[in-house]
This record gives sequence, C-alpha cells and structure tokens, in this order.
Amino acid sequence: MLNAGILLRMIKELEQEAELHSICVLEEGKTVFEGAWAPYSLKVPQMMHSLSKTGTSLCVGMAVSEGKLSLDDYMLDYLRDELPTTYDTALGKITIRDLLTMQAGSTFCANNVWFTRLTKDWETTWLGEKRNADEIGNGFHYDSGCSYTLSVIVSKVMGKTCLELLKERVFSKMDLQGINWLSSPEGYNTGGWGMYLTAPWIAALGWLIQKNGAWNSEQLVSAEWISEMVKPRVQIPEAAGHAIDSYGYQVKTGEKMFAAEGAFGQFMIGFREIPVVIGITSGTASEKIADICQKYILQAAAAPKSTEEERTALQKKEADLRLPMPEGQDIAEEFYWKVKGKKILFGVNPRDVRWVMLDKLGDGMLRITADLQGEEKELTAGLKKWVRNDLYPGDFRKEYHCLSFAYSDEKLIIADGMINTSYREVYTLDFRGEMRGSWQPNVTYLDNNDCSPREFDIDIEK
Repeated sequence: MLNAGILLRMIKELEQEAELHSICVLEEGKTVFEGAWAPYSLKVPQMMHSLSKTGTSLCVGMAVSEGKLSLDDYMLDYLRDELPTTYDTALGKITIRDLLTMQAGSTFCANNVWFTRLTKDWETTWLGEKRNADEIGNGFHYDSGCSYTLSVIVSKVMGKTCLELLKERVFSKMDLQGINWLSSPEGYNTGGWGMYLTAPWIAALGWLIQKNGAWNSEQLVSAEWISEMVKPRVQIPEAAGHAIDSYGYQVKTGEKMFAAEGAFGQFMIGFREIPVVIGITSGTASEKIADICQKYILQAAAAPKSTEEERTALQKKEADLRLPMPEGQDIAEEFYWKVKGKKILFGVNPRDVRWVMLDKLGDGMLRITADLQGEEKELTAGLKKWVRNDLYPGDFRKEYHCLSFAYSDEKLIIADGMINTSYREVYTLDFRGEMRGSWQPNVTYLDNNDCSPREFDIDIEK
C-alpha cells in the first residue's frame, strides 16, 4: 500500500509547483486519493490537449491488430485524395510508424491553434507544408498534424471515427459515459487534442494500459499493441534528465513510467514496476509534474504501512482542496451607487468583453450582466466563494464558468474558472484616477504562452 504521509507530501509539492485542478491516484485499480480544487470538479470533463493522442494510438492499435493497417505502410497510400496540387515529394517517404513516433520530417508543430484557424481542408493544408526529408524516420519533431493524420487514416480503414471506435470497444466496456472529442470540418476527430476527460477517467484509461489492454478479464485492446505503444523509441531532446524523456507511439515514456501529457498540465502517468496510475488535470506551464510524481510514488511504495495519523491527514487534505479567490470585501455602497444601472465599458481585450453591469443581490452575491463577444449573458459571482454558471448550456467546450469576486480600494476583482478547460482568468477593474482594467490568465496560447496581464481602458457609461 502507498504510504499516506508520503502521498500527502506529493500533493503539497504539486500544489506549490503547479495549479492543479483535479487528481486521481489508483493503486491496484482502487482509488487511494482523488479530489478537485474548487471550483474545478471530478465530474466535469476538461480539455485534454495532447493527452488525447493516447486515444489515437489505441485506435491505430485496433486497425493494426485487424490487419487493416501496417506500421510500414506509407502514409500517402491512404491520402491520395487529400493531396494538394503541389506538395513536397518527401511526403512519399513517411510511414505510419513515422507518424506515431513524431519522425515525419515536420518543420514546425501544427497544433490546435494552427488547425482551427482553417475553415476546411485540414489534411490537404497540412500535406502542403514543407518537409525536412533527411529527418523522416530518424529525427523527433513534435507535430499534432501527425496525430490528426493518423485519425484520418484510421477512420478511412475502419469506417468509423476514432471516437466511435473508442466508445464502442473501450469506453462502453469501462462504463465511461459522456466522453467527447472535437472534430475537423471534414468530420474526423482532431487526433492530437480535443478529447474531454475527468481525472478519474484518465486514471481508468491509464489502468487499462497498465493491465496491457485488459479490463475485467476482457481484452479491449491488443496486449501486444499496448506493449509496443509504451516502449521508448526516440529521445526527446529537451527532456533529458526528466522522468519522461522519450517518445513511444503517441505517448511519452521513461525508464520507470509511461505518460500521456497534454498542454497546461494534463497527465496520465503509469508506473512500470508498481501497480499505480495517476490522472491529473491542471492549468500550469510547469514541466516538473511527472518528476514530482515519480519521486514520491517510488518512496510511498517502499515505505512502511501508513499510520492512522497519516491516513487522517490525507483524508483531511482531500476534503479541503480549493484554488485562491480574490481577496477583499463586498462592494462598497458609495462605489456601488456610482455604477448601479450603468454599463462599465471595456476597451479591446483578449476575451472581447465589451461591457458589464453590476447588481448586488445580497449575501455576498453579485449579478454581472455582460456583453461577451456580442452576446448578452447574465452571470453570478460569489464573495469568498465560487458560483457555477451554466453559461453555454450543452456546449461541452465552454459550458461552465465559475465566478468569485472581491472589492478593495476602488478595485473590483473577478475570477473566472472556466472548468471545461485549463483556464482560470482574473479581471481587475481599477476605478482610481485614469480608470484601467486588466485580464490575466493562468495559462494561454496567446503571444507564445505569455501569462502576464493585458491592460485595457474602462469607463463608466455617462
């Protein structure tokens, strides 16, 4: 049994290093610790970014096991109809294995931002990019375009999308209901990002891999494929010295663990010699999460049995997980009457918030009416508490926004936990002197992942 005291030290160090949103630790398939940092939830799926590639690899394994695909097949054997008018002839050298191991001669990473700017022809556009012919098959260059291409090819040979295959053959057997995966305009799952999972679901899928593709004595994915999938095949140059330093088939690997990793701290971690897997969702730029987990899990597995005091302390921690909220008081009456019934106008800002109106509801609750990207929405924020708003009902990408607020020295601070995503953003409205607003994200793709505040003008409607 994992030592509870050492597990607690792991959780505390992870908290210091990263903004965790949720975690689930399984030992022998049983939960030994799980929790979510309010306002995030163990029950609300969060965008997985590149952790989604695990699903793509499982689907490739299904196609290979059925003889519908070989790793030595050339990519273009399946993509002739998607070729652009002009293309780099080096494409003809790329195999399915090269796509799986990120050795397709890519000259840049075509990530979700690159693809989603396109309104059509995702595969054709990616195939039109220049290749480094000398590095096809022998040079690691991370590129989510490889994963999307695998999704396209699997869908062609299997007659179903990757999500359809996983729901039918894996998720339904594991009782994982409600998993979504983004698709391209052409109807193929995005492959390299866009799956939505909870920490317990991540851990369950990790346990499936840990058990060589078997679940409740049923073989859901070929054991041979799982074994091949998590073998280290190519070194990741910038990862030397870390717990995960190599790449397998669409997953990262190390000497003591395999790991699926998504941007901003999404992790599936499985240990090779210990029956432990971990699912993590977060919003962080830290690169130390896997290192911290490895350090403490190896210690916890070798340590003496937990004392009652250690178990109690771990349970107490599990029950008291929360992210920081804005500090201050309720809105001062003098200020409130200055803005009541008036629009607070926003200058240009990253979320295209155009104006807000404030209405105190009592008991530390604040109603915020806002123009968000040209659409009027009504939200509620809590003082020293998070209030969940079903802002976009039924839209698994951005449905829930959890708001907390505080007021201090003519500054109104509003935090927005967008719990379907990695994002937690803070708006600060400073009404002193020349009124200014700012928006600060915990993580972002903007401006090369720059998380510094972006300032903008604000004004009170006359």
